[in-house]
Amino acid sequence: MKKTVALVLALLIALVAFSGCTKTETNLAAAYDKYASQLNDKGSGGTLTVALSPDFAPMEFYDVAKTGNDAIVGFDVLLAKYLAQELGMTLALKPMSFDACQAAVQTGAVDIAISGFSWTYERSQNYALSDWYVAGDNETQQSIICLKENEGKFTAADDFKGHSIGYQGASLQQVLVGEVFGDMSDVDSTTYVYSDLGVAVEALKAKQVDFLAVAHGNGESIIASANGAIAFTGFDFEVDDIYKNNVCLLKKGNTDLLNKVNTALAKALANDYYTGWYDASKVYAGVSTLDELGFDDEGNKITE
Repeated sequence: MKKTVALVLALLIALVAFSGCTKTETNLAAAYDKYASQLNDKGSGGTLTVALSPDFAPMEFYDVAKTGNDAIVGFDVLLAKYLAQELGMTLALKPMSFDACQAAVQTGAVDIAISGFSWTYERSQNYALSDWYVAGDNETQQSIICLKENEGKFTAADDFKGHSIGYQGASLQQVLVGEVFGDMSDVDSTTYVYSDLGVAVEALKAKQVDFLAVAHGNGESIIASANGAIAFTGFDFEVDDIYKNNVCLLKKGNTDLLNKVNTALAKALANDYYTGWYDASKVYAGVSTLDELGFDDEGNKITE
């Protein structure tokens, strides 16, 4: 009898623990899923193909518990769903590397790339760029991350002399590192270019590179998932206003689609869709909690 009671108690404790875990995991996605369910990306007016690089939480990343296109989540995914809805089209997400996203637009393999792209002069010459959209603090603040042991030790540009800095190729971070540090050989340092941020983070953990330049919001997500192994250095880039928001990339000459996208973006800005999408994506990425950003357990935005 004692063994039977003990077994029952053990099963009950396990069930409670499992239920609690499931509830927590569900709550991470609750606000995001609510926004996603409100967007109809199954229109009858053709297919909108969107390239994105899902290694950039909270903008776009994978939820391995989901399948197919549903497994790709984040702020830019909500934006892509919204654009498909506004254009009356069916959304087809095309995951690929960050630099491949840009090449796919130029070759016409996709209609549009939405992957946390900042405005840069080079992009303005090679693509039709949409009007800005606002993704929280992800682009307004650009930072450098490091191993936890170096937290707070590198707060000025000169502190990085003799060390290696990594960044994602063809990114705003590459531009900023070039602007601040110039020719790295002048400061006895080296830079490493990564096509995949996940690979870059693993290189940082393995001490193959000393630092990574990242968008601050992405840095928060990397730190949240690193179990205390990674931190901000304390150094932030000075970011010009022209870099502080994101743009969609379209092929040069695709004026009709560009105009439709800009009309939809203007509507999203006017209705303040961006704030809720970004907050929900930060919760999903484990950067913030529902309570911190004003959602209830079912993902509803709490209003006074």
